[in-house]
Amino acid sequence: MKKIETIALVAPSGNIRNIDLINNNIATLEKYFKVKKYYDENAQLRYLADYDKNRVKYFENAFLDDEVDLVLSIRGGYGAIRIVDKINYDLIKNCSKYYLGSSDASILLAALNKKTNIKCFHSLMLMNGFIDNLDENINIVQNNIFKIDLKPIIKTKIKGVLWGGNLSSIVSMLSGESYLPQENIILFLEDLNEPLYKIDKMLYEIYRNENLKSKIKGLIFGDFYLEDDEIMPVLKEYSELFQCGAYYTKDITHKNTNITIPYGIELEI
Repeated sequence: MKKIETIALVAPSGNIRNIDLINNNIATLEKYFKVKKYYDENAQLRYLADYDKNRVKYFENAFLDDEVDLVLSIRGGYGAIRIVDKINYDLIKNCSKYYLGSSDASILLAALNKKTNIKCFHSLMLMNGFIDNLDENINIVQNNIFKIDLKPIIKTKIKGVLWGGNLSSIVSMLSGESYLPQENIILFLEDLNEPLYKIDKMLYEIYRNENLKSKIKGLIFGDFYLEDDEIMPVLKEYSELFQCGAYYTKDITHKNTNITIPYGIELEI
């Protein structure tokens, strides 16, 4: 696997709200890696990090930079759905890079996985804990070795490509087919700040999408920031509805206990 020496930071989604925190985290990264900035911290646009065209330009250029080994999103928020169709995937298709992100960046993980050969990982980002477990995260990326603590909801064998991410972000992609998987998948999902009825609603939207539903051969439900006695009946209902093996874990979460996992690899549980 490619040794990581230079990290590019990108802001393809929400506005950069805490410059001091970002700079402190960059200072930590710079103890071990060369860090390059592909964003303009002074170009905030409402709830977005920048105008769409600028976020696309910075995102593409980070991958085109021959010195960069790993591209890391600064934060999620909102904005990836506005640029996902504007990125020139042919331009960056064969860039030998890693891309790491989660939350709103789930949209970009799905797109890069479908359209390019870039190695993608669902992970924490610069602002929400990536450097808290820096050694472990880098080791997972470089060696492709990870372990998730899974608790069965419906305990049967499942096999497929690991695909998914943030529930609300995945649902926002369902209106188009461009970035949905072609192969059978193990769908993993997490979210935060969503009431139970919205989680129910979004899971049903996935169930109604025949193209995606037909590919789902297993489920991994992550952390939804709700008590188990509140969320588990809903997760069990959908596990039975999808008629496949299903598991639950706290290791896929917005919290800094999140485990970095390879996106798009074939997995058997």
